[in-house]
Amino acid sequence: MSAIRALAEHLARRSDDDLRGLLAVRPDLILPPVPDFAALAARASTRASLQRALENISRPHLQVIETIVVLSDDDARPVSRDRLTGAFADPDPEAIDAVLADLLGRALITGSVAEGFLPVGALPDAVGPYPAGLGRSFRALARSIPRFGPTLIQAVALLDPAAADDTMTSASAAQALTLLTSDRVAWDRVLADAPEAAATLLRRLRDTPVGSTAAGGDGVSQPAVRWLQDRCLLAPLDALHVELPRSVGMALRGHAVFASLEIAPPTATGSTTRASLRDNAAFGAIAETLRLMTALLGSVASTPVTTLRSGGVGVRELRRVREALRTDDGTAAWLLELAAAVGLLTLDPDDSRWKTSRLDAWEALDRDAQWLLLVEGWLAVDRAPALVGSRMPDGTAINALAAEASRPDAPMVRQRFLAVAVELSGAASGDRATGTDAATGTDDAPDRPAAAPVLDEPSVVGLASWHQPRLHRRFARLLPGMLTEAASLGLTGSGALTGAGRLIAEGRFEDAALAVRDALPEPVSQVVLQADLTAVAPGYLRPEIARGLLRMATPEGQGPATTYRFSADSVRAALDAGEDAPSILAFLRSSSITEIPQALTYLVEDTASRYGRLRVGRAGSYLRTEDDAVAAAVLADPRAAVLGVVRIAPTVLVSPASAPELTALLRDLGFSPASDATAVGPSPAPGEPVTAARVPPEQLRSRLNPWSVAEEEIAAQVEALRSARPVTADPAGGSDSETLLGLETLRAAIRSRSRIRLGTADSEGNHVRQVLVPLSVSGGRLRVVDPETQVEKVVSVHRVMDVEILEGSIADG
Repeated sequence: MSAIRALAEHLARRSDDDLRGLLAVRPDLILPPVPDFAALAARASTRASLQRALENISRPHLQVIETIVVLSDDDARPVSRDRLTGAFADPDPEAIDAVLADLLGRALITGSVAEGFLPVGALPDAVGPYPAGLGRSFRALARSIPRFGPTLIQAVALLDPAAADDTMTSASAAQALTLLTSDRVAWDRVLADAPEAAATLLRRLRDTPVGSTAAGGDGVSQPAVRWLQDRCLLAPLDALHVELPRSVGMALRGHAVFASLEIAPPTATGSTTRASLRDNAAFGAIAETLRLMTALLGSVASTPVTTLRSGGVGVRELRRVREALRTDDGTAAWLLELAAAVGLLTLDPDDSRWKTSRLDAWEALDRDAQWLLLVEGWLAVDRAPALVGSRMPDGTAINALAAEASRPDAPMVRQRFLAVAVELSGAASGDRATGTDAATGTDDAPDRPAAAPVLDEPSVVGLASWHQPRLHRRFARLLPGMLTEAASLGLTGSGALTGAGRLIAEGRFEDAALAVRDALPEPVSQVVLQADLTAVAPGYLRPEIARGLLRMATPEGQGPATTYRFSADSVRAALDAGEDAPSILAFLRSSSITEIPQALTYLVEDTASRYGRLRVGRAGSYLRTEDDAVAAAVLADPRAAVLGVVRIAPTVLVSPASAPELTALLRDLGFSPASDATAVGPSPAPGEPVTAARVPPEQLRSRLNPWSVAEEEIAAQVEALRSARPVTADPAGGSDSETLLGLETLRAAIRSRSRIRLGTADSEGNHVRQVLVPLSVSGGRLRVVDPETQVEKVVSVHRVMDVEILEGSIADG
């Protein structure tokens, strides 16, 4: 019976609870819904679905799957429980049984203890060409490396002369070498005869089957390589690279696939920190992030952030933002990304500049609500801000708010980071507080431990990779930056998980915000004015007070307790913003604990008295005349208002329009203006780009799991499956099922080296049938060879119409 049909029958025999459990861990099986169990089995056997399932299993689960793939690769026979247990040098039968039960529940393997176990569908392809870090088998290497087949026969004569004979083929030689390397006594004899350099090279390739034989200081010598290649203990891939055959790799591991089943997660951490230090660092980081975010929005409100033609914020613009915030490039880029993630910055498609959005709503929020908004945005955004500044493969740097920093998997990685942080912190040694006491800055909680484990990069990446080993590279690239981002948001402090971080990991967002509210000090609304023309903020200022001081003074230093220095230039900037001396002094009087120093009063009044004696404006063209009646006639005509004509003197008019436009208007009004030789052409506004590249706004939010389904959807799918017609021996009706049945037949023929009768559609749509020998199928292409002409060719899978294995036909090895 077909494996897909057998899987469909097995799924149909499951209880409703088992089916719901399967669909909960593999929700992509019903996205979109399937009509019956045959279609469900077909989808569960696809490579894409199996790859997603492999990404969500732990290290011991992957070890068992890779072991089953390795043991069933050559003969495709079910792997017995005893044989599976024997593939571990230090077996744990009870743990293996538990893992097998879970894999059966996930429909990743089929079988039972009595029948043995096999991987489902395209699982061997999904695992990859080197399962468990082992190379390909002798027979697979002989099929893919033409010169390796004849060498196998010669190798048998060198290693076991008694087994060699004149009728031996490459297939039988591969079987003989597999048996020889699997025999402990025979393998020890081979190692005893091997040169020392050959043994060194074999040990180096034990865990990485493909390596280089280039001469160097690593103990590799060409005579040793030749000795190993002559005996087929190494397969030559090219002039400098070799591959260690699978059975040789297992022999080097003590005739096992793995040393042991890594059932225990690596939860050990290096150092610890005091809870008081952790909380002080965390809440200080929260206050600083909120202060910098408010300062960023104020800076962008006055001067929008321009973008490059290729998208993103360039180095010069990022430097301007950094200097305005008095921070570093990394922090400036992180704040820009975070502000855009929560919608506080939006890209204007008309001029390709990032501008503030909902600034008033942000300033009206309490600080705990501001913090919660940033945390929720960080968790959901499908970007990796920490990648800004890093290099892409072509050597170019990734800019802030550029498309290259987009990572659709970032929300999932952040959820894994939070889960790992909770696990490393430990339920017993972490904060046991609940409700509003979970993240307070005090140490009076009775259950609070004296020390908290520090989440360093190796421990976080190691535990995340144990839970999802197929995503190790992704974790290694993204998690270090997320550790820094979490510290900026106060989810960690001094490297340790905070109570607020634990509440966020548990999904208790309101409790976390309430805890932050209780821990953060109230913002202050008054400063201390000093005689040296400075104002000292004794803490975190209310946003409206900080914004007012920034208009008329220059901040010095960093942190919430900022010093602001007044100067003639800073006061002049306030006057430019529309203030006058009485309003400036009134603001300082209401915002100061002390009286306004006399020196500061003199500075404000003296600067305001000299301000505005000269007026500077912008005009694209002007009109001057000796008759003020003519100027009045131009202004009186309503058509002049179209070009914004205004009077700046009795006989002088200006307009933002260009000189040709103003000339055309005057002629339409019945005047005969002459061109002035001293006219000056219009100039662009300061900071206005000459040509603006229009970059479409990016989609900055993402669902945490695009494959998630609700309980109601799972229940509806189970009901639909139960109401569908029973699974029969007829071919599966869906096109997916038919395609997978054909691929399953091809893989069976490849494993058994059988000839097939292949029906394909030619370029004109005619049905052509040929007798061929399949070699491999992957990437939508089938590689076959004509046994009569020995000509190899490639057939597109979508042209295959039917496949039939010819019984009793074994291709020559």
